[in-house]
Amino acid sequence: MEYQEKAIERSYDGRLMLRLIGYARTQKLRLIISIVLMLFITGVDLVIPYFTKIAIDDYISPADQSIYLIPADRQTGDAGFSLENGTFVAFPSLAERRAGFFNASAVPENAAGGIIHDAENGDYYLIEGLSKSERLASEGDITISGETAMLSDTGAEYPAVKLTEAQIEAFKTFNKSQLQFLVTVFAVVLLINFVFSFGHTYLLNYASQKIVYSLRETLFSHLQSMDLKFFDRNPVGRLVTRVSNDMENINEMFTNVIVTSLKDFTLLFGTLVVMLVIDVKLTLICMSTMPFVIFAASIFRQKARQVQRAVKIKLAKINATLSENISGMKIIQIFNQEDNVYDAFDDINRDYLKSALDETRVYAVFRPTMNLAYSVSLSLLIWFGGGDAIRGAVELGVLVAFISYTQQFFRPIMDLSEKFNIFQSSMASAERIFLLLDTEERIKNPEHPVDLSVQPFEGHIVFEDVWFSYADDPKTESDYVLKGVSFEVKPGETVALVGATGSGKTTIISLINRFYDIQKGHIYIDGIDIQQLDIQSLRSRIGMVLQDVFLFAGDISSNIRLSNTHISDEKIREIARYVNADDFISRLPKGYSEPVTERGATFSAGQRQLLSFARALAFDPSVLVLDEATSNIDTETEHLIQDAIEKLIRGRTTLIVAHRLSTIQHADVIIVMSRGEIREMGNHQALLEKGGLYYDLYRLQYAER
Repeated sequence: MEYQEKAIERSYDGRLMLRLIGYARTQKLRLIISIVLMLFITGVDLVIPYFTKIAIDDYISPADQSIYLIPADRQTGDAGFSLENGTFVAFPSLAERRAGFFNASAVPENAAGGIIHDAENGDYYLIEGLSKSERLASEGDITISGETAMLSDTGAEYPAVKLTEAQIEAFKTFNKSQLQFLVTVFAVVLLINFVFSFGHTYLLNYASQKIVYSLRETLFSHLQSMDLKFFDRNPVGRLVTRVSNDMENINEMFTNVIVTSLKDFTLLFGTLVVMLVIDVKLTLICMSTMPFVIFAASIFRQKARQVQRAVKIKLAKINATLSENISGMKIIQIFNQEDNVYDAFDDINRDYLKSALDETRVYAVFRPTMNLAYSVSLSLLIWFGGGDAIRGAVELGVLVAFISYTQQFFRPIMDLSEKFNIFQSSMASAERIFLLLDTEERIKNPEHPVDLSVQPFEGHIVFEDVWFSYADDPKTESDYVLKGVSFEVKPGETVALVGATGSGKTTIISLINRFYDIQKGHIYIDGIDIQQLDIQSLRSRIGMVLQDVFLFAGDISSNIRLSNTHISDEKIREIARYVNADDFISRLPKGYSEPVTERGATFSAGQRQLLSFARALAFDPSVLVLDEATSNIDTETEHLIQDAIEKLIRGRTTLIVAHRLSTIQHADVIIVMSRGEIREMGNHQALLEKGGLYYDLYRLQYAER
């Protein structure tokens, strides 16, 4: 069977986002703390290149360094050295530079000059009155002749004093101490950043997992409340995809998109601001490739949305096909259809592979394109910025910082483009999940339901002119499975339903449990319309034993009690002995703790049937429904099952759907169904004497035997 997954066209839906945020409200505090920590981490990312710039320009390889010229009698222990004329040269500390922290040319207002390094002869000179801002603004070389320094482009002259070896050593010692202080501060910041990064990651993922946990529980609870018609129309694989894959997409959206995208935008904006503050010209050079980047990101977004949509649709098809084929593997092997089924799956899988490769090609083009844009920007930066650094118009540390900032600027751009597609995929998953959640329960409790648990339950069942169709809007009489069915089951009676396949027998027992709602007529339980009863209290009074027994993975005890902790182990053993199941259970290596595989594949049909009897009796139902409980059972096991049935039906209203007429001859009333209508009704002997349809069925089975 081919399954078509709905294609989601919208990449963003504000209503869906509001609903998702509604699930995030319980984690509001964790998310807020995570965002605050994220902002600190982003600030550290912005500061790291600037730390490098300060270290290079001010202390490792300073082209010049600001100084104070203080009279010797006012010297207060500042770091520096004395000149021969009695003037004390004081070095401004890192703390004194804080006012110009984000400005490479800023110096203390009362700075009286600077120390520059003459690279040609390796000497250091004290230049009085020349500030760093004036030096950088001139974009000219400094020529020193004797005791005079002159800017080559402006001709401005300043007094120059050549420093002695002792003075140079004092200058370098100060720089080393300041560099050590800078590194210490940097290490402390990184340590705090590490702690904050751990807290941010842990809180964000914890909150996301709790949000998805809540949403997954809501979805599973909703699926449990849906009627059987819903599951008839929706493949298991598709529903599993909703609960697993789509939930993981939403988890990825919270952890890798929403909060981290806020970090990316903050980092982008912050990096751009810092770059502009440091040097506008270099910033414009780095941003020269941005029109190309924006164009490429726009094309990528469109292409990626298309291929991701195709991948999602085809993945859901694979899951649905796998679920169906694995469940039906026995039939596939019986009819030797492995090759044909493999070929069909291969077509679906190949189709998915094609879409996945298309997605890979889109990503394979985008990231190298962004790397190319980054490389071009970096090349332009090095070419123009390097020339400025050689001329002395830009400090070396500024150029190094810009290289780091350029890389830091392009990384969020690449991340944001890919995160957009994660976001789009997550929104598609959210829409599919909310489509399920918005699917109304067809079987709803009335506004004021009657609770059967608070009143005596007799098990008096009446069908009154019941018409039912599996179609939502039946048009003609042929669309109905049941047509005007009326009968009564008195408390304590055993009523059997017989007839050809498709005559409506199983439909009747499904209606008694209100798995479906009828279109016409009424069904009464103890004189109350079934649609006025509380569904849970109704179903808790009815025990069903189906032909196809479903056992869950676990052990035998858990399959009998079905998570009902009020049923003790001793009660389980007592029930098993009563229904003749204890004999084979006791022979198992682990007894009642024997592991049960999915669907109980390691047990025979008869053993599974006996376990289903024990399960039904464990809940002590007032009404018992047996649907073909003895079909496909060997003779020896059938005797055990017949004995168990006789014990089960004592004192209970019982409905039996049977194929073997020999198993229901004891019934108080036998209802013969044909094409959705009741053709005959009476006990075994009366129906034989009537010589009608039941007589023909009985004679046919007798002849077969």
